[in-house]
Amino acid sequence: MSEEANASTDTTQATTAAATEGAEANVTDAAATADAAAEQEAAEGKDAEKAGDAEAGAEAFSLAAPEGAEAFQADFDAFAGDMDAWLKANPNATAREALTEAAMRQARVAGDAQKQMLEQRNAQLDAWAGDLRKDAEFGGEKYDANVATAVKGLEAVGSPELRKMLDETGLGSHPDVVRAFWKVGQMVADTAVVTGQTGTSTRRSFADALYGNGNGKD
Repeated sequence: MSEEANASTDTTQATTAAATEGAEANVTDAAATADAAAEQEAAEGKDAEKAGDAEAGAEAFSLAAPEGAEAFQADFDAFAGDMDAWLKANPNATAREALTEAAMRQARVAGDAQKQMLEQRNAQLDAWAGDLRKDAEFGGEKYDANVATAVKGLEAVGSPELRKMLDETGLGSHPDVVRAFWKVGQMVADTAVVTGQTGTSTRRSFADALYGNGNGKD
């Protein structure tokens, strides 16, 4: 009975030891898995942090106005801001695509600026014509005849180059310029109404009489 009891005790102890070793192994494996997961999470966090730092540290696309054009820095900044946003929205764009986008943007800006300048010029010409028509000395019922006299004054002393300059700048419709040539016209012998062709009616504005292109407008 003693040997059987001892054998039973040894078996129990062996079983307990094995169970203990198995439990310890499971704990060790779980700890190792947890450590690996923590290391992976930390690595991913570092990668994300580096990516964030890289993005934050990346310089925004900018353009400095060249020497002599500093007054247009705001326009350069606006263009650079638009392109910076486009480049961020299209990170995989090729250099050709970026250049095409930049060229298209500049073409639109130039077209809008030209349209705005033309509208402002035409508005100014209309305002000048209105001032002359309302002028007590020049306008009213005498407007057409006085315009004709001004044109005659220009024809008497003006060169082709002067006509071209007045046409290109729009100054041919400026009230002071019109009055100046009007006074010159009064000095010449013939102050008859000047018409575009014999038998036609008098033109309505100095610019019409001078250029024949719709009140000096393009």
